[in-house]
Amino acid sequence: MLSTAESGERIELWRLLGLAAFLYLAHSLAALAAALPYDAVVAPEVLFRWIARALAVVLAAAALGVVLVAVAGLGGGRTLLAAALGGLVVAVGLAGLLGWLARRRV
Repeated sequence: MLSTAESGERIELWRLLGLAAFLYLAHSLAALAAALPYDAVVAPEVLFRWIARALAVVLAAAALGVVLVAVAGLGGGRTLLAAALGGLVVAVGLAGLLGWLARRRV
């Protein structure tokens, strides 16, 4: 993506969504592998449900992302900046909330 942006080419939405989807799926499957013991025998249904859940998250996030990009594009460059800053505030707030909840449980 950086080389595409540096060369002046337009970043295609489908490429960005594909990259994000594969990164999330790799992360989700790595989490499954980390949760299982080394010598575990897993039924195919478990893997199917895990992958189906991950794909549902990817599809919902992609649909919401496309809608938000379309809405943000209506106002020009200022709206994209506001959307990026708003997303950053939400991400930091969510991380803080999860950290607070993790400390509270202990």
